[in-house]
Amino acid sequence: MKTVIEAKGTPYQQGVIQGEQLKEIIERNVLAVKAKMEKSNMNTERYHRFVNRNLRFMEQFHRDIYDEMKGIADGSKIPFQDIVYLNIPAYFMDEYFNQECSMLMVRGKATADGNTYVIKNRDMSMYMEQAVIRREYPDGLKIVEINGAGTVTYPACGMNSYGLGVTNTGFWSSKAPSAAERADSAHIFLNAHILLAQCKSAKEALKCLEETPRMNGLNVILVDTRDAYCVEMTKDEIFVMEDEGNGVLFRSNHYVSEKFRHLNPGMDEYASTFMRYDRIKELVEERYGKLRFQDLFRIMSDHKNGINAICRHPEGNVLSQTISSSMFVLEDCEAWTTIGNPCESLRFASLK
Repeated sequence: MKTVIEAKGTPYQQGVIQGEQLKEIIERNVLAVKAKMEKSNMNTERYHRFVNRNLRFMEQFHRDIYDEMKGIADGSKIPFQDIVYLNIPAYFMDEYFNQECSMLMVRGKATADGNTYVIKNRDMSMYMEQAVIRREYPDGLKIVEINGAGTVTYPACGMNSYGLGVTNTGFWSSKAPSAAERADSAHIFLNAHILLAQCKSAKEALKCLEETPRMNGLNVILVDTRDAYCVEMTKDEIFVMEDEGNGVLFRSNHYVSEKFRHLNPGMDEYASTFMRYDRIKELVEERYGKLRFQDLFRIMSDHKNGINAICRHPEGNVLSQTISSSMFVLEDCEAWTTIGNPCESLRFASLK
């Protein structure tokens, strides 16, 4: 099955290419969304009204995203409204978003070769099939993104030909409810694609991020070969942590800063995010100064702590599963992705 494609041209043309080449897995993602909607207890009329309000916002202020969704629908022959429901993920808002991800950036003296590595495990309670898309625009801009097939609104991570890399993890807490009333004027959460399409550096992306309206909080890593930032965002404010030479930034699904940590769920509510964060810290410290490509995939394949491990496998009532592990190396302009759990997708053998 084809999961790596090249999409060239205008946003609409790129959408058509995605629709044509990823039709089969887009259809499965649409069915997964419909199944989740049917199982939820949400008010259907209110749900549709919210989605249509947010669609009008995108049509007015982000016509490129709207046109790409139209292209996906036309290319795949899937009804446009189904593609809209796939891209405006209000189906996550019947409860917490349940995208339980972990991300890590290492560079400089933290690594064996001085290169800049960013890796993310995308974990979701609803399985959504992923695809790698290499984009090329008429003005020469190139972007590589890893995203759910058929979606353009919330890529797991990506990098552009200017040397900017972006990834993010969600923040979920009853102490920080979604601002759903902003459907006419904001994104459900930050769309990393917009940063990659509009910005040439981490500093530019930081400024753009500060000005982007949103309904939910998020953790974001912005990095180029000069600057690196970890940004904690609520729906209204941000806190910026800059890499000042240590060469390591990472997050799971809670806030670390004193400014926002009062919003965190308790350990009894959400043990996984704290245990994954502590385990990443432990594994990075073990290899600090010697971290290489394979070390990062080992970290993201780690199973210590069982259902609260970095590499997630559904078990019992815990439905979260790692559906992709994606890494980009800025200096090499390369992206590497496993579709599914990295522990199962990567084949490894050692003579030691």
